[in-house]
Amino acid sequence: MKPRLLISPILPSPDGLDPADLPLISVIVPVYNTEAYLIRCLDSIIAQSYCNLEIIIINDGSSDRCPVIAEEYAKKDRRICLVHQENTGVSESRNAGTRLSHGSYLSFIDSDDFIEPDYYETLYRILSSNNADISICNKRLIDFTVVCPFPNDIPEGVTLFSGNEALTELVNDKWLRNYLWDKLFKKDLFSGIEFPKDRTFEDMAIMHKIFYRAKTIVITNEIKYNYTLREDALSSSMTICNQYHRFLAHAERVPFFKNVNRGDLALKEIIMALHSAMNEVPLAVFHFKTHREKEYLRAIKTWTAPYKDKLDTLPYESASEAKKIKRFLTSPTFFMVRYASKDVYIRMKSFIKQLLPAKLVALFIAAKSVIKKPGGA
Repeated sequence: MKPRLLISPILPSPDGLDPADLPLISVIVPVYNTEAYLIRCLDSIIAQSYCNLEIIIINDGSSDRCPVIAEEYAKKDRRICLVHQENTGVSESRNAGTRLSHGSYLSFIDSDDFIEPDYYETLYRILSSNNADISICNKRLIDFTVVCPFPNDIPEGVTLFSGNEALTELVNDKWLRNYLWDKLFKKDLFSGIEFPKDRTFEDMAIMHKIFYRAKTIVITNEIKYNYTLREDALSSSMTICNQYHRFLAHAERVPFFKNVNRGDLALKEIIMALHSAMNEVPLAVFHFKTHREKEYLRAIKTWTAPYKDKLDTLPYESASEAKKIKRFLTSPTFFMVRYASKDVYIRMKSFIKQLLPAKLVALFIAAKSVIKKPGGA
């Protein structure tokens, strides 16, 4: 069954209404060392046209000026509940915020991002008018100095999905993405579900469970969320630990979908887990691995091994994808040479720079430039 395109009825603007006439939305903002972005984030939240908000700021042991900034905002806006805690990670911060929340609806905002003034007005309008459990908006990517729409093909207007349709689209990860921050949720969807501690891709680890409980999900192509792509966050994403957590999120979905009679989605998640496992290959060479990283790599190897005998049962999207996965599972060395040689070369150069003294590296570079010059000896 195809999702239905709708024209969402326009509800009266919340402006000027008594907050008591609107359901309470709990906004959870985990904060950790984002002082350069936090003021912009909090300004965008407190200026919302939808005013009945409970703003829960969890300062997760920040060592910069974030605690001071958050304290200043808590003093001037009574809707803000500020919690200072030891650094436990974003998952535990979101769990703490969820436990403290009193709203009928939940929203999660990253402290380096910001939202449009009618973000909650729009999400609540399309959710309530369509009797949905989750509403989603389009987003804008702020890539250092470049501002552009997120790369997706969300249809014009408002699109309605049943729970089954939404699960399929969530796994496809094109229209309905696994992000947490572009959505408004009915709070009861989170009953008994927490973000896994000490993991990245924590939203992917639970989103399928949340969507499974939802009967109706609605999405608009209106851009209401601004996502900041930070250079430090980008560079830190390609690590063995992060890629293992992405792999784990996909692998954990396989038994879940089997148990809810969605074997088609379980097979797709196997493919996605294998792709994540392949991404680990260049990260594991020319690198002094920690004990934990070695455990992660062993876990991936153990999980992928049985699929050597199930290669013909997987739903490949193309012949080239099938060939790549088969090479990965049956000929690891050939796979590395054929598919990961460029990444391996980059890591080799970085590895050599770490081993050699900086002055010696500079000498090699200078010598290389002299040799390249015409007439150089």
